[in-house]
Amino acid sequence: MKLALSAAAVAVEDGVELTVTAKSYVRDLFCMADKVDAKASVAEGMVSLLSGESVVLHIATADAAALAAPGAFAAANVLRSANDPKREW
Repeated sequence: MKLALSAAAVAVEDGVELTVTAKSYVRDLFCMADKVDAKASVAEGMVSLLSGESVVLHIATADAAALAAPGAFAAANVLRSANDPKREW
């Protein structure tokens, strides 16, 4: 299955910035950050992107493990959209 998006995460001073770029239409993108850190929160809600558009999701977390491996917020069971209800993780 071709993924409709690509994602890159970096740790920043107050958490993680997750940049998501659409390869095709992405409907209702959301990050279930609490699957990585129960206390994490995402500033942005559901976002839809057209092909080529990007969004930066700001994830507030102080969890040392999450900051050491920020890519965990881009995992298939964490970063979801309406495009991929059957996407396997």
